[in-house]
Amino acid sequence: MTETAEYMNTQPKAIEPVSMVDGGRMIIRGTQRLVGVSLTLAALGLWLAPGATWESDIMLFKLILSLSAVIAGLGLISQSAGQRAPEIEIDTIRREVRLVRRQRGAADQILQSCSFAKLAHAEQDGNTVRLWDQAGRFLAEVKLTDRASLRSLVTGLRDADKLA
Repeated sequence: MTETAEYMNTQPKAIEPVSMVDGGRMIIRGTQRLVGVSLTLAALGLWLAPGATWESDIMLFKLILSLSAVIAGLGLISQSAGQRAPEIEIDTIRREVRLVRRQRGAADQILQSCSFAKLAHAEQDGNTVRLWDQAGRFLAEVKLTDRASLRSLVTGLRDADKLA
C-alpha cells in the first residue's frame, strides 16, 4: 500500500478491465501463445516441406508468407506476456482509492480511481480492509500493519458512511 498526496492527475483512464476473476485473461494469453507458436512453426514448415518446388516465383511467395507469419507469430508471443499486477494506492487526504500499473520506461497507468464516497461498501476484518467499487465489483483487499495508516483509512471510510 502506498499513501500519496497527488493533486494533479493528468493520466487518462485505461480501457481494459481491471480484474477478470473467471480466468478469461489466462485463456486469452494461452491462445495467443498457441497461435503465435503455430504461425512460427508453420513458417518454418514452408521451407522444410518435402516435395516443395524451388521455382523463383513460388520462392518469392513463400518468403513473403513465411516472413509475415514469423512477424505475426513473434508479435502474438510477445503480446501474451503477462503484465505487472496493479498496485493499490490509498490517498487518505483526497479520500481516494486508485489501482495503478507501474510501467517500465513509461508513465504509470491509472486503471481505476474511486473516491471513498463513491465506493459501494467496505468491510474490515482485523487489519484487512476489502473495498467494492460503485458498480458493486470487488476493487481491492488491503492488509495494513501500520496502525496509524489503518486508523486513517478506517476513519475516512467511516466518514463516507462506507464502513459500519
